Amino acid sequence: MRKVLALCATASVLALAACGSGSSSDLSSISVKPASDDKTAPEVSFDTPFVTDKDEAVTLEQGDGAEINPGDTISIKSGLYKAIDGLNAGENFTGQATSMTVDDSMKQQMPELYDRLVDSKVGDWIAYSSVEGTQQADGSIAEPEEGAKAERIIVLHVEDSTAASGTMSKDEVAKQKKEGKLPTVKVTDGKPTITIPKDTEAPKDLAVDVLEEGKGGSRHRDLQGQGQVLRRYLGRWQRIRWQLRQGRGHRIQSQPGHQGLDRRHDRPEGRFQGTADHSGR
Repeated sequence: MRKVLALCATASVLALAACGSGSSSDLSSISVKPASDDKTAPEVSFDTPFVTDKDEAVTLEQGDGAEINPGDTISIKSGLYKAIDGLNAGENFTGQATSMTVDDSMKQQMPELYDRLVDSKVGDWIAYSSVEGTQQADGSIAEPEEGAKAERIIVLHVEDSTAASGTMSKDEVAKQKKEGKLPTVKVTDGKPTITIPKDTEAPKDLAVDVLEEGKGGSRHRDLQGQGQVLRRYLGRWQRIRWQLRQGRGHRIQSQPGHQGLDRRHDRPEGRFQGTADHSGR
């Protein structure tokens, strides 16, 4: 979404404030007329200047697709429209959709949009306004000044949604492993070889499999996600294409690195569990 915002040249805040003093516009009054094909941008119109000092998101048109839930990854197409004159300042309706995850990061940065999305469906058209702060010399963003108005309106269409995967329980992992449905790993001279079983489908949920129990203390069990761990890992992360049964990144780092154990940043969630619940070597 920030990339979308960056496409637009800055409109005049002073002009907006002067033209719209004493009045306020309503996002729900914005009209959107979808195009007949995906190579044409929709017709978006609203009375100008559009004056609002609210961070707000509203549904303009309801879709009939799957419901969106927290943790889902959605594909959107969107356009930026100048609040002062309604002109299109950048869009990707005619290009590739952009992926966004409806997660805690969005909830923190764009809470109004997050709340609207988790109450939406695929196919929804949403209008979003945000009063932006000004960038400082050190690169930081200052809080919006008192009386500041939104300079642009974002209109977005939810194209698709992918549900967030869950995490298998230890019992389910053990069952899948016994049935030969999970990859096997053989380490020779520090180099792992990963084999994906034939005639199987990739699991829908995340599986955390302990290949070999360590003999060290279970120091991290009581950390509740806070602390430093020393771990080696495969390449950046071993990436295996299940369908092709091919992988890349077959190199274990020669030097282990310290990494913080943090549920907020250890994505996917299973990586946190795979570290926090087990012992060192």
